[in-house]
Amino acid sequence: MVDILVNQITLYDRGPKRETLVDNISLDIKAGEFLTLVGPVNNGKSRVLRIIAGLTEPDSGIVLFNGKKLGEFAPRYENIAMVFRAQALYPHLTVRKNLEFGLKLANLYKETINARVAEIEDLLGISGIMDLKPAALPTSQKQLVALARAFVKRPQVLIFDEPISELDSQMKVKVQSIIKRFCINLQATVVYATHSPSEAMTLGSRIVCLEKGKIQQVGTNYELYNRPANENVARFIGYPEMNFLEFETKAESNFQVLNLINASYSIQVPKAFEKIIGSYPKAKIGIRAEYLKIIPEKPNAIPMIVEMQEYVGSQSILYVSREHQTMAVEIPLSKSYELGETVYVELEENGIHLFADGKFVI
Repeated sequence: MVDILVNQITLYDRGPKRETLVDNISLDIKAGEFLTLVGPVNNGKSRVLRIIAGLTEPDSGIVLFNGKKLGEFAPRYENIAMVFRAQALYPHLTVRKNLEFGLKLANLYKETINARVAEIEDLLGISGIMDLKPAALPTSQKQLVALARAFVKRPQVLIFDEPISELDSQMKVKVQSIIKRFCINLQATVVYATHSPSEAMTLGSRIVCLEKGKIQQVGTNYELYNRPANENVARFIGYPEMNFLEFETKAESNFQVLNLINASYSIQVPKAFEKIIGSYPKAKIGIRAEYLKIIPEKPNAIPMIVEMQEYVGSQSILYVSREHQTMAVEIPLSKSYELGETVYVELEENGIHLFADGKFVI
């Protein structure tokens, strides 16, 4: 069991602008934890992994494995396996020999090598390609072989960088399950990077959301989805992204209302906001698609125009707009609406969040 401490690592671009590529990242990864790094493409995830794996030297900071530097913990990488998007298989060796290569270097008995290879061959369903060389394989099968080569080592630490990005959606679901079960059974410490929020939330026991090489939030999938630290996380985590509405508060009779900017409409201030709303005269409310409802016309419902209906599994997403303000509303699959039709949208009070200066308030 291996703890990994990532302590204030920073990496700068070597160019004249000396841009910050990895910005003072610290992580305490517990033994046996499955930690996922998620964020848009080209936002620092791979660089963080390469620093953890010892392939890139940071400009400052340190990474420790059970309190030791990598060279002391695993001088020949015997306790670590890495799977990167570029599979880096040995082109002159068959799939079988690619899997056996590291085990032979570790001086394992032939019977042990054969048993491990047979186990992983069956686990990933690659028996039909074992005698082929990488050049004969499509990219998706090369990714499976790269996974197999990592698994067969039975390492204490596994580092993954977009390891299933080339698989089709059905195969991704199957392989995600295999990765999760294998790593749990192995009790390995896992650091896994992906640009897919759903993949990160499916696999990770904790999630690190990155943007431009900087941590935006660390937490469980529930925390990132329901209490996003800021607007960037709220928009990135979950599908569709959280709806945001700008507003100004104003007094009306004996209560305050939220006057929605660009929608020419007002709703009553949620009870949870009443004591603090005065401190944020201009801010945004955020609300997920499942907390918006299409209802018959009534006060406090916002008239919107139907723009598009998207079908997603057992639900569908209705995109509606009013005066340059677009919202996504989750509706039952059985419901359908005509383009250009006027519908009335109600915001469920318990699903409304307050954001100020881009940061989550309540």
